[in-house]
Amino acid sequence: MKSVVVIFITKTIMLFLKLLGRGSVFPGALAMDLDKNILSKFKVPPIVIAVTGSSGKTSTSYMIYKILKDNGYKVAHNSKGSNLITGIVNLFLDNSNIFGNNKLDAIVMEIDERYTKEVFSYIKPTHVLLSNITRDQPPRHGNYKKVYDVILAAIPSDATLIINGDDPIVTTLASKFKTKKVYFGLEKNAESYNDLISSCLDMVYCPKCRHKLKYNYVQYGNVGSYYCPNCDFKRPKIDYAITNITRNVVTVNNEYKIKTNYQMLYLYYNLIAAISMCSTIGIPIPKIINTLNNIELLQQRYELLEFNNRHCYIINGKNENATSYNQAINYIRNKKDLKTIVFGFEYISKRYPYQDISWLYDIDFELLNNVDKFFCVGPFANEIALRVLVTNKIPASNIIPLKDFSLLPDYLADSEGSIYAVLNMGTEQSFIKSIKR
Repeated sequence: MKSVVVIFITKTIMLFLKLLGRGSVFPGALAMDLDKNILSKFKVPPIVIAVTGSSGKTSTSYMIYKILKDNGYKVAHNSKGSNLITGIVNLFLDNSNIFGNNKLDAIVMEIDERYTKEVFSYIKPTHVLLSNITRDQPPRHGNYKKVYDVILAAIPSDATLIINGDDPIVTTLASKFKTKKVYFGLEKNAESYNDLISSCLDMVYCPKCRHKLKYNYVQYGNVGSYYCPNCDFKRPKIDYAITNITRNVVTVNNEYKIKTNYQMLYLYYNLIAAISMCSTIGIPIPKIINTLNNIELLQQRYELLEFNNRHCYIINGKNENATSYNQAINYIRNKKDLKTIVFGFEYISKRYPYQDISWLYDIDFELLNNVDKFFCVGPFANEIALRVLVTNKIPASNIIPLKDFSLLPDYLADSEGSIYAVLNMGTEQSFIKSIKR
């Protein structure tokens, strides 16, 4: 009876907030305050999908949700809510009656990697998609191994695992389970490196025998086609792969074509991850492709504008995650044109007050080429400028710190080449407003 009262109260608050046009995790937080085991009171649908990892969770989980919905599934997803445990409570509150019952066929949960153990203690996923594990948010995680250990302890022994086979860290984690495993990845393409060149590497040595890993090719960081020359550790057989990439089309498993308007490998990984999950559930690949060819998702991560008759590419990264930014750097380095770079953010983290910038030194700015001007924008403009200066690749006079985005248009007018704006999620709105004005 207590749980019915708690659900009724918090659903009423949620409805009131919706009428006011406000989204909030307050109902979920309140429900947990009133009953710490509230998640155990909800009916769980037949298919429970958990998407977790250091990056790519939001895009991947939304694509999975959209594919399921387009194919007749009654499905829910925390697309606009928190990916912490309070957000998962919100998700169930929003899709259940006061008795905790629902008529869903499936639920797609984007879950912060550090909260997997808490959520999985109550809601057992039938499928877990693990995108990657990288060094991320140093003040919060310290070392990637902490995240690895949390996820390893959280995953149910009978869940089907959808794994990025190109990431040696997550394949090592997956090897600890005897359950069904499905691997996805990317084959060698024009964006691939021949060997490790990044300074942001989390696994360099074989987890089995400690010999240095070798690579047939590298996509970014230490992700690619790896193998140990001393033992049997290697990239597993890939079940779902992007086998060819052209300017406007990617090919899956040498057969299925998907239209794209972007050329960044990390977005391709999200794409093939979603395909792998939905195909494993039983949706025919042609139907999956039909949704992906008509989905409007990627503008939040990649956008193309015009400024003074110049192309202006907006590429969003994830603060405190150098690997995220390195994928943008990798995209830019392969462009042959003259470049003006805009790099900045308006905050480091909204989760805690620490102003740590150590992760800036793991971003491979050294790989940039043909740079006319490098604009460092935002409250941390000077810190960014110092990091770029350390590369010794760009003259100090061409590295320009600006504290406010409103100052940027006049400076851009005096620069040359295509503009590549590498920004934190959310910061792009300040940039767009400034150049449109």
